[in-house]
Amino acid sequence: MLLRVIVSAQEIRRVSLQNIPPSVDELCTVLCNTLDLRGSFVLQYEDPDFGNELCNLTDIKDLPADKATLKVLFTFSGPLSDSTLDTASLTSQSSSRDSTEWPDPFVIPLFSHDIEFQMKVANEAYAKDGTVMVISKGVKSVILDRLADVIIKYTAYPSKDHYESIAKALVAKHPCLKEPGSGKGWYCWVFSLKFKMGNYRQKMMAAGCPEVVVNKRKKGERSSNPVKKSKKGEVHFLPEPPEGQTAVESEENRKTMLLEVQKREPNIQLLDEMMIATFSQRRKEIIGDEPLIFAVMERWPALFSERQLSAEFKRVITKNLLVSFLEGLDASMESLLELYKAGVASKRSNLSSVLQCLQQEDTNQHRRTAALLRAGAITRLIN
Repeated sequence: MLLRVIVSAQEIRRVSLQNIPPSVDELCTVLCNTLDLRGSFVLQYEDPDFGNELCNLTDIKDLPADKATLKVLFTFSGPLSDSTLDTASLTSQSSSRDSTEWPDPFVIPLFSHDIEFQMKVANEAYAKDGTVMVISKGVKSVILDRLADVIIKYTAYPSKDHYESIAKALVAKHPCLKEPGSGKGWYCWVFSLKFKMGNYRQKMMAAGCPEVVVNKRKKGERSSNPVKKSKKGEVHFLPEPPEGQTAVESEENRKTMLLEVQKREPNIQLLDEMMIATFSQRRKEIIGDEPLIFAVMERWPALFSERQLSAEFKRVITKNLLVSFLEGLDASMESLLELYKAGVASKRSNLSSVLQCLQQEDTNQHRRTAALLRAGAITRLIN
């Protein structure tokens, strides 16, 4: 299938697909990998039934059979925000690699034409008699390099689950790559990917990539032993500044926000856009300078609103703050309630009224309230 993909007015790409993905979500993932797209977006297509006017693509069956024109419409997906930014605006504000949620399932990208041809022949042989492909060092290196190029769009520090999802997807798409004698057929691919990403990070560190440099080994101040900083990208996520934006422009945006938050009714849309534009500068200050909380509040007062805290959490962790908090609370709820009940039984707690309310109506909302009150009481006792 041949696609004409409009990313922006200045970038219109031609994409050829061997097979049509089974769903719109998988088509979005394929376009992300093929066109190096970042951030959240929806797809629109030219509908021939309406004179080729654009319509949102919600069902993959709506696409014309052989050729189609798609438009990528980027959206701002921060929590508590219903604002939508046009393509040019978001493109100018996005960093070289945004913090993007890991795809589930992971979509294996296309390799070079010769590699794809070799694996096609090998897959046919595997389907016929179960013969696995004898992979040369050069072919394996090309496969790992291509996978590393895709992985780095999401994180420089994949987790164990990330590696396993890639290895599973790889042998599922190309069963000829299964390991003979292995129970699952993909364990060695996990180890190879780990080594490849380690070498990839070394190259990025030599090139001066901030996110990798900030996690490098350093000598301890009072010890000769090397101290390894946390590798988690969500802790030390350090994106590059938006393309074309200088440090002077970023500082001007920060000063504009300082004035805006002092207004009785600040421009929420403007603050949203400015917070995105200054994200790189803010992360470098917080990670690199490690300022005190009051210093951060003084320089970035807009950050300390419920809306912007949620949006910043989304930018760094790629998850919804409230949802993550409630999931953690639900996981610990039973333990907290057991402590709470024990405290009431021993008459060391004055929250018996909350327990009585919970006994009368044992809903999830009441259980959360009781757990939070218990945790708050323990915190007050400690302090």
